[in-house]
Amino acid sequence: MTKQARQKLNIFIILLVVLGLTLVLGYRMSSPPSVFTVQPADPKPAAKVATSTEAKIRLDWVEQSDEAEAGRRNVFQYQQSRPASTPDSSKPAPVPPPQPAVLPSTTAVTAMPIQPPPPPPPPPIPLKYLGFAVMSSGNSGTPALMAFLSDESSHHYNVSVGEILIGRYRIVDITEKNVEVEDLQNNRRQVFPLQKP
Repeated sequence: MTKQARQKLNIFIILLVVLGLTLVLGYRMSSPPSVFTVQPADPKPAAKVATSTEAKIRLDWVEQSDEAEAGRRNVFQYQQSRPASTPDSSKPAPVPPPQPAVLPSTTAVTAMPIQPPPPPPPPPIPLKYLGFAVMSSGNSGTPALMAFLSDESSHHYNVSVGEILIGRYRIVDITEKNVEVEDLQNNRRQVFPLQKP
């Protein structure tokens, strides 16, 4: 046997082993799983079900139902079950409604009208007075002040007395210590002190 023939024989044997393993594994994968027997649990006794001989229709209740009672009874109020009918009483005695409890009072109580709550106050003006500058006023000779204001969104405004800011706030007065602003929508004024850095 030549070296080439021996090599071919080895490859053939390896291929046969691989084929055998493939067939064995394929058979195990496709076969149904092994069945295990499961012991059933102890049977529980079934609840007693009424048979046809035990079921009864109470015809005396059906015949006794008063059509005048329909619609007059409060279905949401607790009632005891109907007592067995007796020949001497066809209708049960009516139960009187409970009387409301009366509390003793020492003084007369006068009813006061309920007043609606007052409207909420307008929100504060969201401005800060950061500083000022002295401006020359030209002909009059008296210097005018210009205020530096900022709002909540960090926008900065340079305003003087009489200007309207953001279409809503009018600058009424500017001094070195504070600025007075009028809210035109809510018709109120607020004074802002100079913010210290």
